[in-house]
Amino acid sequence: MSRPGEGPGFDMVSLTSEQKHPSRTPTLLIAVAVLAIGLAAIVLIARQQKTGQAGPSSGPVAVPGMIRAGSTDFEYFRNRVRVENVKASLGITFSQARVAFVSGVIVNDSDRRLEALEMRIRLFDLYDKLSKERIATPLRPGMGLYKPMEPLERRSFSVGVESVEQLWNPKRLELEITGIKYE
Repeated sequence: MSRPGEGPGFDMVSLTSEQKHPSRTPTLLIAVAVLAIGLAAIVLIARQQKTGQAGPSSGPVAVPGMIRAGSTDFEYFRNRVRVENVKASLGITFSQARVAFVSGVIVNDSDRRLEALEMRIRLFDLYDKLSKERIATPLRPGMGLYKPMEPLERRSFSVGVESVEQLWNPKRLELEITGIKYE
């Protein structure tokens, strides 16, 4: 004798549902990345404030004893400082401002310690019209890691130029050394 629900054509099937939890790995990775970027920003800001480094929007830093064009020694010393491997790139800030980052390598070809270097940076647009100009002091005394450059030393630098226009041409820029100070 068969029980109700049993017999030919009836099979008891037990249905259970498993809840699948979405993987938390992508969320965790995004959170870690955001945290890392935030910490890096805090460290950079703290380091900048600690060393007193001027931000990208600041003008030239007055360095006592810097020689400039018109001085009898300026041309002689300017020929002993080179700026190589100059590159420009565009950055966009959180407030959607366009910032040009100009970087390169300063080479001290003299037999004296280079204490400060001032340069004029000129950016041009796609039509070769002057777009933006800034005087920067990428090497100056008393600036943390920016101790004087020894003879024959090479050192990289980076300078920001704010408020770059839409038609800026990163392949067209000019750098001119406008001030030098040796120890």
